[in-house]
Amino acid sequence: MRFVILHYHIFKNAGTAVENLLKSNFGSRFATFEGDSLDCQLSPGSLGAWLEQNPEVQAVSSHQLRYPKPDAPGFVFFDLCFLRDPIDRIHSIYTFYRKLPPQSDPLSLLANQTTLGRFAAHLVEQSPHMVNDVQVTMLATDGAYLRPPCAGDLERATETLRGMSFPGVADCFYESMVAGQYFWRPVFPGFDNAAIPANVSREPGSTLASRLNAMRSACGNALYEQLERLNVLDRELVRRARVEIARRFRLTPDHDRRLAELRARVQTVSGWEVKPESVLPAEPGRAWALLYGLIHSTAGGSR
Repeated sequence: MRFVILHYHIFKNAGTAVENLLKSNFGSRFATFEGDSLDCQLSPGSLGAWLEQNPEVQAVSSHQLRYPKPDAPGFVFFDLCFLRDPIDRIHSIYTFYRKLPPQSDPLSLLANQTTLGRFAAHLVEQSPHMVNDVQVTMLATDGAYLRPPCAGDLERATETLRGMSFPGVADCFYESMVAGQYFWRPVFPGFDNAAIPANVSREPGSTLASRLNAMRSACGNALYEQLERLNVLDRELVRRARVEIARRFRLTPDHDRRLAELRARVQTVSGWEVKPESVLPAEPGRAWALLYGLIHSTAGGSR
């Protein structure tokens, strides 16, 4: 049986840091899997055939591969995917394109010629596929934007999320890393989770709340509220992702110590100030604990 890590790299979702981490862990056994054009979408079956031709590869990163995970005989895939607050993601896209030469891409030209608010307004008016529940679409509909995502798409995306081997959210990046490393230990015991920030668009030391406030100021209330309406499902998916990461993080022994040590190690190596960006959801209360016990006692009694 061949174990392969599969990183679904959603643009501007901390993917470069994850990709670099996989490179540092696997060296020549890491590879990227991309198509011939920027708008290419790769099927799960195409990955299986490619892996058969590249037997040394143990970790793969791809912008263009889409869920569902491949179902290939002889392989077990450990999927890794990070999500991000959708409005924070738009802010990051703008900052990223402003760093590129204006002639390299139409969006780079636009970002270099206009303000954040006008950039966001242009995407809302001309490119709904870039601002309307993008992450739900990525996880639920093979990345194909044929219509506005619906509640059923959110549930399918949530099922994909909860089935991930290593889910992550950008604003609780290191909590995600702590949990992911721990639950990968049976198969990847030497995996080093000290991911160094890379391709960072945000201001050092900023928080999610401060970036969203800046986005509202740049867009004005009317446009910002339009972005919120376009991303109700994405926001809910990211909220559910934080809950799932919090659950896995708190199942990890000595999780607070591991987190503090990881942050300190990354800060020492990179010089980047590693501060919490947001707060994980609170632990479930007694009511949930009782419900959880009832569910499991009922399940046990029905065997």
